Amino acid sequence: MSFQVAGAAFDAQVAALRDNGVTFQTFDAPGISWDDGVAAMGGDARGVWFADPDGNILNVETGVNPG
Repeated sequence: MSFQVAGAAFDAQVAALRDNGVTFQTFDAPGISWDDGVAAMGGDARGVWFADPDGNILNVETGVNPG
């Protein structure tokens, strides 16, 4: 599941997740660079991935323009 947040709110959302003990996942993928668990995907696109207590992978992202 993916959640889109406004660019101005992204850093605060990431900080709130960290403050609540969320650990971000990283992975190898073309065009993605990582900084402390936050993916940069070109332009203003950034995102984080993490698992919920049931093991579902969730994503919070900003600046991503769909197709």
